Amino acid sequence: MYTYLMIVVILVGVISLIGTIIVGKKVNKVSKDYEMEDDRTSAQLKRSHEYESQSLKVNLKVLTLIYVVTFILSIIALIAYIFLR
Repeated sequence: MYTYLMIVVILVGVISLIGTIIVGKKVNKVSKDYEMEDDRTSAQLKRSHEYESQSLKVNLKVLTLIYVVTFILSIIALIAYIFLR
């Protein structure tokens, strides 16, 4: 039973890590796309505001969801470990 519990906990950790890496790569791609655009000060300011609002709306929600699910599954695994011992 403990072996299965450990496998589940490790899988949840790996899945959350992969999700975090995917979000990070997406942010990096957007940043590189912005670097290739027009380099005027007004364009940079516009991109900066757009990036900040987009990042907070999408990336923060995705990362929060990933870590909330990870936290809940870890608590469930801990409770299972305590009561199935």
